[in-house]
Amino acid sequence: MGALNIKDPAVAAKARKLARLKGTSITAAVDQALEASLAEAAPKAAAARDAQERRVDEVVKRFRARLKRGAKSPHAVTADLYDAHGAPK
Repeated sequence: MGALNIKDPAVAAKARKLARLKGTSITAAVDQALEASLAEAAPKAAAARDAQERRVDEVVKRFRARLKRGAKSPHAVTADLYDAHGAPK
């Protein structure tokens, strides 16, 4: 991967300040900050993804329950909506 070029002067100043405060290089300071941020964000992202999967599973469950009550097959529904060429009727 290529080098990172920070174009926002305020962000670059924050990186320099963090490095100064930590007594490290800018690269090390940014690396440590990113590692800490990733460690915090990863579990939240995983939890959000799991919650989304549970919501989708519940929708699929409700959809399947409706199909069991004598609804038309997906093919029959599609046949009612589209012609043989896939154009809407």
